[in-house]
Amino acid sequence: MDRRSLIRGMATAGAGAAGVMALGGSPAYAAGGGDDPYSVDVISKGADPTGATASDAAFRAAAAEVLASFQPDPISGAVPKKVLVIPPGTYLLTQPDSLLPNVNGEGGGGIVDGISITGYGKRLSRIVYAPTADDTTLWTNYQRYKNIRISGLTFTSENATSSFCYAYSSAAYGVQDTWYTDVEWRGAWKRGIGLDGPATTSNLNSEMGWDRCQVGGSYSDAFLVMGMTPAATQQDQFLNYWFRDCKVEYQSGVFVKNNRGGSMNFIGGSYILTDAASNGTFFQLGSDAPTRADSTMRLYAEGIRFELRGLGHKVIDSRWYKGSISFVSCDDTALSFKSWAPDAVTHTYAFNANGDRGPTVRYTDCALMGSHQVATGSAATTAGKLIYDGCRFIDMTSATGATGFLRWTGSAAPRYAVRDCLGGATYVADVKNPA
Repeated sequence: MDRRSLIRGMATAGAGAAGVMALGGSPAYAAGGGDDPYSVDVISKGADPTGATASDAAFRAAAAEVLASFQPDPISGAVPKKVLVIPPGTYLLTQPDSLLPNVNGEGGGGIVDGISITGYGKRLSRIVYAPTADDTTLWTNYQRYKNIRISGLTFTSENATSSFCYAYSSAAYGVQDTWYTDVEWRGAWKRGIGLDGPATTSNLNSEMGWDRCQVGGSYSDAFLVMGMTPAATQQDQFLNYWFRDCKVEYQSGVFVKNNRGGSMNFIGGSYILTDAASNGTFFQLGSDAPTRADSTMRLYAEGIRFELRGLGHKVIDSRWYKGSISFVSCDDTALSFKSWAPDAVTHTYAFNANGDRGPTVRYTDCALMGSHQVATGSAATTAGKLIYDGCRFIDMTSATGATGFLRWTGSAAPRYAVRDCLGGATYVADVKNPA
C-alpha cells in the first residue's frame, strides 16, 4: 500500500482511540463504533451528543455493560474487558454518580480493578454537569475502583455547589492508581477531587496522577483536597501524587489543599490565577494533627512558571511543622513589573502553628516576586529552615529585614540561609541564621 492510500485509509477509519487502518490493509475496529467487542459507546446506549437532552440513563447503561464484562485476572481476580468510550460531542448529565455507579466495594460491591473511560480529546468530548440539586458529586469512588484511566475529556460544571469526585479509600479497599490524561475541568465547582477515609486507618492507598491536564474554572473549596475529615488523626497516608506538564489556569480558590499527609510532585507546566480581583492559592498546607508521619509531608515543584495577577494571590501558604518543601527552577515573576508587585507576599510559612518549628524549605535557581513571610514567635526555631540558593529576588535589593525579601512576624528570626542570590540586578550578601 502506498503512502497516499494509507493516509486515505486512516482518514476513513477516523482518528479515534482505535480508528486506524491496519497495516495489513483491513480496517481496525473503531473504538465505540458499535462493532468493537472491547468498548461500549455511550451513543449506542442513547446518549445525546448535542447536549440538548440529558444523557444520564445512557451513561449508566454503558457503565453497567462495562462493569459486567469481567475477565479473569491473575493479580486481582477479575477486571473489565471493555472500555467506556465517549465520542465527540457535548453530553448533559443532571444526576449525581452518572459517570460510574456509587457502590461501596467493602459492602458487597467488591473491587473493580481496571477502569478506562476515554474520549476523543479535550474539548472534542465534553461532559456538562448541571444538576438541579445542590452539593452533589459527578462520581463517587467508595472503596471500589482502582487502576483507573480517564482521558481525552472536558468536564464543565454549571452548578457552583457541585464536586467532580469524592474518593473514600481504606487499606484493604483502596482507590489507588488513578490517572487523568488530557483531561480538562471548566466552570464553577465547589471541589474537584476530595479524598477521605476511615479515621482509624493510616494506610489509605490513594495514589493519583495528572498528565497534560488543564485545571480551569473556579473552586470555592479546592481542586484537590487531601483529607476531607481533618480531625481524623489517622488520615495520614494520602500518598503519592504527580502533576506533570499541566495547565493550572483557574480564576479563584485553592488548587491543592493538603489537610492531611501527602507526598506531592509538580513537574513543569503553567500555573496562573487569572482573576486579579479574587483570592487564590496554589498550595495550601494545613497544620491539622500533630502526629503526622515524616514521609507524608513533602512537596516538590520543578520547572513551573507561576503567574500571580493580584495581591490576593499566593503560590504557597504553609502551616506544616516539619517535612520538606522544594522549589527548583521555578519563576513567579511574570507580573513583577506591576506597581503593586513589591507589596505582594507571595509565599507564606507559619513556623508557629505547632511549636516553634517548620519544614525544611529550599528554593534553588528560582526567580521570585514580592516578598516571603514567615510567622514566628518569641522563641528560637527548633526545627525547619528556609534556604535560598542561586535565586533572584526581583523586587527587593536586600535579602532580609523589614524591607528585604525574607521577612518574619515574631521577635525571633527563623533559621535561614541565603547563598549566591541576586536582589534585583545586584548580588546580595550571603546571610544565615544562626550565623
